Amino acid sequence: MTHSRARGLICGVMVVLSLAGGADPNCARADDGVFGEDERLLTAYFFSRGPWDDVAVTSGGGLGMTGPWTSIYPEADDPRAAIFGLESPRNWPDGSAPDPSRWPATYRDPEQYPLWLMAEWRAMKWSGLDFVLVDTWHSLLFHADLTPQAGFEGFVEAWLEMDRLGEEPLPMAMLLETPFAWYEPKDGDATEASADGIIELWEPTRAFLRQFYGEPGYEPPLSLRALARIEVEGEARPIVHFWFPTWIDAGLRRWDEWTFTELRRLCRETFGVEPFIGVNQHLHGPEFVGGWSGEQPDGGRVDISSTAGVVDYDVAWWAGLAGPQIYPDAIALGPGHWCPRQTGDEPVTPHFSEDYGEDQFRYLRCWREVFSDPAHFDRRLVIIESWNNNDESCLISYTRPEVFRTEDGAIIDRWPDTPEFYMELTREFAPHWKAGTIPERFRDEP
Repeated sequence: MTHSRARGLICGVMVVLSLAGGADPNCARADDGVFGEDERLLTAYFFSRGPWDDVAVTSGGGLGMTGPWTSIYPEADDPRAAIFGLESPRNWPDGSAPDPSRWPATYRDPEQYPLWLMAEWRAMKWSGLDFVLVDTWHSLLFHADLTPQAGFEGFVEAWLEMDRLGEEPLPMAMLLETPFAWYEPKDGDATEASADGIIELWEPTRAFLRQFYGEPGYEPPLSLRALARIEVEGEARPIVHFWFPTWIDAGLRRWDEWTFTELRRLCRETFGVEPFIGVNQHLHGPEFVGGWSGEQPDGGRVDISSTAGVVDYDVAWWAGLAGPQIYPDAIALGPGHWCPRQTGDEPVTPHFSEDYGEDQFRYLRCWREVFSDPAHFDRRLVIIESWNNNDESCLISYTRPEVFRTEDGAIIDRWPDTPEFYMELTREFAPHWKAGTIPERFRDEP
């Protein structure tokens, strides 16, 4: 039995035995960045938002990373301050407490940005996440020579400081927002017929992974303990997750199974290991252009899915819009999806279906459905959409309670009464997901 499998077995037993006493929701979390192939994991999309905060792409430049659901932070004397490490100056570099009134910070504030990341990292760990899917907008986090820009340097500084403090910070994985991330020129073709191969995927993947593995002549700034990896046949494979391949006249035009075979080959050739690959599909199915599996902008259809054996898992983006998305190897869920001014033209754009339920109950409904069928525990991964995508209201991080209404007074959406509401629910459900048990609040329901 591998060390990761043994850890998973022991943690599962401990969770089952101590649920009534408030089990540690982080029990399955790896202290070396490696998770066993039989462990159920929980993660969330984390939007650093730093590099593009001043030109918010989803809200016409008007909302930035704050959006209508404003992130807030407790005062030092608030019991909840410990979630973020704000209760004591000893939790911060040089023993100096930060000023959270300046948060969320961007990479343009090199003093506050790493501190903000530290606070968010702690809150994600407190909520029960096993690793963090770091939104990597490649051309804004890395230079053309693949060295880090200020945005990623903030992640390095934050992770290393937490590690120095003995906190065992969560390992991270790459979430690549593919279609917007390139250094030009690229031909938009990632098939074997392409003149530049799969550079659209390989360039950002290589830039991210070399920060942990290094390359000849390049010393990695982070250890492998900072990289989320999953054991497959005895090999610890780094998790890489790819957003839509194409989006509104941007991104890839063509790709196929060879695209991912070649990505695996290049990773093994360069870093000595294959990646553990996840992709996003179109919410409404393969007949739509947008997801990796289905119709392509240049015509034709491909099957890029875990069922086809091309990738290791796939899920649908915008899970918070339509309820939990339960795929063969992974599940995506979220608390809702509402985009005011997404196009810059419409003042209010509700983006959730009427039959999905209202307000905070959407998140409960998602988790209830996950726990409703024992077969769902066969999945390896639950992805929360998202930790902090405030622009679109699909977030669970610590946020000021708000109520939004139409002009005639009807509720469009609302945040619950406490800033930590969704974090507490996640902390409650995390150990049950990892142990394969049903939360008490759902046990008596039909």
